[in-house]
Amino acid sequence: MAPTIIFFLAKVIGVSLLAIVIVAIGGNILVHHHQAQVVSGHSWDYSYAVSVTGLSGYRGDPVMEIVLPLPAIGGSPVFSGEDLRRMTSNNCTTLPVTTEDGEMLGLRLPGTDLTDASAAQSGGFSREVSREEIAGGGFVPGLSRLSKMKNASPYIIIPDSLRPVSADPEPILVSINFTVFGGRTSGEQRPDYLISIMEQIPPGKTGIIPVEPQVYHRDSFREAFRPLEENDSVE
Repeated sequence: MAPTIIFFLAKVIGVSLLAIVIVAIGGNILVHHHQAQVVSGHSWDYSYAVSVTGLSGYRGDPVMEIVLPLPAIGGSPVFSGEDLRRMTSNNCTTLPVTTEDGEMLGLRLPGTDLTDASAAQSGGFSREVSREEIAGGGFVPGLSRLSKMKNASPYIIIPDSLRPVSADPEPILVSINFTVFGGRTSGEQRPDYLISIMEQIPPGKTGIIPVEPQVYHRDSFREAFRPLEENDSVE
């Protein structure tokens, strides 16, 4: 009798363990399937890359921050403060900076030993975004040149403590590129958009510096980007 009971209990335990394994595997498959759907469900992909060069000829506070505008679609920031902390960066630390105009990107550098700095982030939009939003978007704070409102402009902030260390320093060059990749939908190729800021800052110029984004587009990745004029159709 005892061996029969032991055999029965062993069989029950074995079946239970098998059920647990099957459920775990099934759950894992569902999770990966959902993740794949989310990734493949991006309507648009984007990349955001910034660089500040020419810093080797300058010195500042022991720790200082250069503040740059963040990309936006339809007036809304593209990614969160947590995304900023996870950005790929070189020679700097990225962090969100709260201003009266909204959240911006801070590049934190050791001001006593400056070198060129850069940062980048990429991702995708899980919702459909209209072409008007993309072409008329730009950066927060401020609005792009395609907007009908002319009372706002994106800007960068150079700390007042930044000073040249030689009599004839090179200017500082700030480059910001926000690219939105259209991809294909319903068998049709959508255009790509590039919203770019290239600002050359002369020695001694600090504080809030307004900048003017330039908007470009192309019909496929095989083409070069060309300027998007205000009267160009984006449909």
